[in-house]
Amino acid sequence: MDYFRLSKGLSEKSIAKKISATDLDAIIAWPHEELPLLFAAADTVRRQFFGAMVNPCTLMNVKSGACSEDCAFCSQSAHNASGVSVTPLASASEIRQQADNAARQGLPFCVVSSGRRLSKKEISAIAEAITPALCEKHASLGILDADDFALLKNAGIVCYNHNLETSRSYFSRIVTTHTYDERVATVNLAKASGMRVCCGGIFGLGESWEQRKEFCLELAPLDVDTVPINFLNAVPGTRVSPPKESPLEFLKIISLFRLALPDKTIKVCGGREKNLGGLQCLIFLAGANGYVTGGYLTTPGAGIEHDDAMIEAMGLSRLK
Repeated sequence: MDYFRLSKGLSEKSIAKKISATDLDAIIAWPHEELPLLFAAADTVRRQFFGAMVNPCTLMNVKSGACSEDCAFCSQSAHNASGVSVTPLASASEIRQQADNAARQGLPFCVVSSGRRLSKKEISAIAEAITPALCEKHASLGILDADDFALLKNAGIVCYNHNLETSRSYFSRIVTTHTYDERVATVNLAKASGMRVCCGGIFGLGESWEQRKEFCLELAPLDVDTVPINFLNAVPGTRVSPPKESPLEFLKIISLFRLALPDKTIKVCGGREKNLGGLQCLIFLAGANGYVTGGYLTTPGAGIEHDDAMIEAMGLSRLK
């Protein structure tokens, strides 16, 4: 197999938005010893659409733990025994302080809550707290309705995160308290509100490569703006085992999604420090153009300064 020629052909087809299911099969079958050529294809596509700019964001866990949903991987689920702290909704002053910190760092700021959804009163409180913030404002508050989205949009929130988590065929293996279609409906309501939408999933749950391909093909028609890619960080007490994938396999997943979704922001999020270690900087060569910085919901990150140094070493700059 001439992987040099195949790499060039994949980048050309991806830029033209003509990647097929057969092309995804070729990516899945790509041998590890030839991965530099696959990364070259993904990097070419990233640079075509995003140049040397990357799009980080930071987040705040505004309500932690005691979640009614039974997501097997989540340390905040009441169905798991992770021992994570249960905290009520953060105060307005706490939310404003974190939003102001993000503004000073020049970072978009996302408020994230545990639970199926926040109450109307809680959503109103968040909207009121975040309205004066000068940073770019994002939210991830569960399964909401059209009135909720209108309220958040009026508060200046420009992007809503709601992950599908995995492919439809694997979904019931990890979640049973709500359906895949409920998640898709929430994504569509967020889009209808006029917000940008951030929708992706988590990998290393035991899903197959065929299910990763399925996930790509399910995301494409939703036409979301950002696809977050999380790698499982198996917190003790959750109902999942640590992932068996190597760092190179996780990087290959990034390339799969970059080539399948060429003009979308591919944002690497939770689990990158744990699962990639010293290879974290390769997320960009594998096709990513975004990341979460400064820590996650219940686990720490490497820190904003560390990540800034990483992108500088890669010759990249933050999107302003």
